[in-house]
Formats: sequence, C-alpha cells, structure tokens
Amino acid sequence: MSPDGKTTERRHARRWKLDAVTCVRIFWTLLLLWYELGTFAAHAADCPWPSPFASAALVRLPLTIRALLVADPQVLDRRSYPGRNALLMWLTQRVVDLNLRKSWWAVMRQRPDVVVFLGDMMDNGRVDMPAAEYESYYKRFKSIFRTPSELPVFYLPGNHDIGLGSPVAFSPIALDRYYAHFSQPNKQIGLGNHTAILINAPGLVDEDAQRARLGLDFARYASMYPSSTIAFVHSWGLGGCSSVNDGAILFTHIPLARAPDAGCGPLRERGTIHEGTGFGYQNTLSAAASEFLLKSVQPSIIFSGDDHDYCDYVHTIPPPTGQSPTSAQQVHEITVRSFSMAMGVRHPGYQLLSLLPQDPALPSTTLVTTPCLLPDQLAILTHVYVPAALLSLVALFYMRVRESMPGAGALPGPLAQRRRAREGLMKAWARDCAQAAWAPLLVWGVVVVFVL
Repeated sequence: MSPDGKTTERRHARRWKLDAVTCVRIFWTLLLLWYELGTFAAHAADCPWPSPFASAALVRLPLTIRALLVADPQVLDRRSYPGRNALLMWLTQRVVDLNLRKSWWAVMRQRPDVVVFLGDMMDNGRVDMPAAEYESYYKRFKSIFRTPSELPVFYLPGNHDIGLGSPVAFSPIALDRYYAHFSQPNKQIGLGNHTAILINAPGLVDEDAQRARLGLDFARYASMYPSSTIAFVHSWGLGGCSSVNDGAILFTHIPLARAPDAGCGPLRERGTIHEGTGFGYQNTLSAAASEFLLKSVQPSIIFSGDDHDYCDYVHTIPPPTGQSPTSAQQVHEITVRSFSMAMGVRHPGYQLLSLLPQDPALPSTTLVTTPCLLPDQLAILTHVYVPAALLSLVALFYMRVRESMPGAGALPGPLAQRRRAREGLMKAWARDCAQAAWAPLLVWGVVVVFVL
C-alpha cells in the first residue's frame, strides 16, 4: 500500500474513533438524564391526582385539597447496617439519599396542597446520640425533603423516630427530641371539610400494654393519664364524629389489627401483614386498641405505614352500645408503601388523596385516593447501567483493536514490539473510556447539585 493510502486509512480510523467516543458520550448523557430524572418524572406524571369524576381534569375544584402521603422514608445513618464497613455504609447512604432526592423532586412536581409523613422519617432517630449528631441527621432529612415555606407539612411519630417498648434500649429524650424538631405527637388538623386525626401509634402501643397490666379500661386510663394518646383519642370520641360520614381521617404509623389470614389486595408485592412483635417494633396494634380507635374516631378512611408494602384492608367499625350489629359500618385502611428503595420493596411508592368539598351537585363521596409507584432503582442499576457500561467498554475496546490491526500482508513484528503495542492499546482504550465518561459525569453532577 502506498504511503498516501496508509495515511488515508489512519485518518479514517481516527475519525471513526472520535465518532465512536462521541457516540458513547452522547449515549451515556441521554441515558443518565432519562434514568436519573426522566423516568422519575414520568412515573409521577403517570399517577395523576384521583378524582370521582369521569374526567380527571375536573378534580381541581375551588375547594379541593390535594394531600401527599409519604411513609417510611427512613433516612439512613452510620448505624443502619451494623455489618457493613464504614466505606460501604457511606456509599449506601449516598445512593439511598440520591434516590430519595430524585423521588421527592418528581413527586413535588404534583404540587400538593399538604404533605403528611406517616412516621419513620429517620432510620435511627430513636437512638441515643450527641445533640450535634442528631441536628446533622435532622438537617440531612430536611435537605432531602425540601418544601416551599408556604406548604403545610405534618408528621406522625414512628417507632424508628421515638422508639417502642423498653425505654432503656433507646434515647430517654427521643420523644422530646421528636417534639422539638417535628411536632407534637398527637394532633387534629382541618383539611377542607375533613378532620385529620394524627396519633402517636408507638406511644399507644406502650400505653395499651400498661393499661392491660393495670387492669384498666380505656376510659379509666384516659382519666388517670390525661396527656396520653389514649386520652387524646378518648376525648375525640366523646365530642367528635358520630358516624363515618362526618369526614374524620385517621392517620397512624402502625396498622390496625386484622385476621391472621387477611389479604392485602393485588397491589402488594408479596405476603401480608401479620401480628408480631420484636425489638423496637410491633406489626399491628392490639385488637383492643384497634377497636378503641375505630369506635372513638369513627373514621371514613384510615392511612397507616410501618409495613413498607401496600395493603388495602376493610375494617368493620363496631356499632355503638345498644345498637344492632347490622348497623356496623365498614372502613378501608390503606397501608402506604415505603418511599425508600432500602426498605425491602422493589418499587417504592406514595399515596395521593383528593378531598372534595361537600356539595349537592357533586358525587356523594368527598374523598378519593390512589397509590403511586416509583422506579425500581435496583433494576436501573443492575439491568440498565451495568449492561450499558459493559457494552460501552466492549465497543470502545473493539474500536481500538480494529485501529491497531496491521494492514493486509504485514508481517508480525518482534515480541517486544508486540508487547509494547498491547500496552499502548490498553492505555489508548483507557483514554477513550475517560474521554467518553467526562461529559455524562459532568451532566450528572450538575443535575445532583442544581436540580435535586
């Protein structure tokens, strides 16, 4: 081959190399933009606010309240996985925090009127730690779940926030710390023409156990401990709703009791909610406490968390004393999926609740709700990024090998020369990989810093 022919061939090879590196760079930039932002926004957009009307566009009536319900984000800390070394735990925190940020960024595009966290905001909020460490932990939670100052946000305490069971196992000031940073543990709030009852479910578990040990009924316990959760619920029962049509919505971190073989509906990933207790947790409230809540609050719907997976269960509200059993009412309890990728569900999620004004011209129902799913972050990592990275590496390596192949009829050089050629090939391949990676990584960094 003439020198001019070899020069032309090398020029074409360099142009092909540059085109390949550029293609890989563009491919990864688009891939990261979609799977770091686009798919999260698409999942949120595919789950509009629920409406009782045939056209969802009519849901935004003047007095409609749109509530976003978030369960068990459980922001991790260095104690969350005791068996992991410090470096792996640091990496785990960063991956999970970033996933929470992406999910929250997408969900807030729904523009809710109010947000309710159903407990377990922080994985180890109940642990005894220095005040400075807790402040840093709390600020990390707030930096992930940023909200406009005008958006009302309400919190329920979870067992990971304030503890449950033996007080010596957790911080003695866990409840006071929660009160100072989040809110009082029991409250009622007005949401349009509905009343939301937010209770301290871990506290109710401990109080219920104490009540049973003392041999007291709920009314007697409430009179003896007027600042208790039992007293709060009892006072509502004395002067609150008289039927399930009065618009009371019960929010509890721990689900209510149910039959051992009770199902959760088709939207659950696996299993069901079983009665059970362990260190610092209880899967459901006791049957007595559940009946007490149902009879006192008479809720039109119940929302709970703690279990991490979705569950739709129908409770029967016992009729008032002296009334026929046929007058018993039924009420749905929705257990909301965990918002976090680290809580054992492949698809994290959240719940949307639309509260409509009472109007004779409107449908009889004044609330509608729907569960929403978020992307499977683990599948993105293992089924998208890993195969795409391997494909990119192979493509760039093939390009370099093709370029370094001798022309037709060329004789192989000495062994040392071939060894140097292989070393040069590997260095050139590494350089191509770096050139292909810098732009996507820069775009990803800009997204993390300025968007999320």
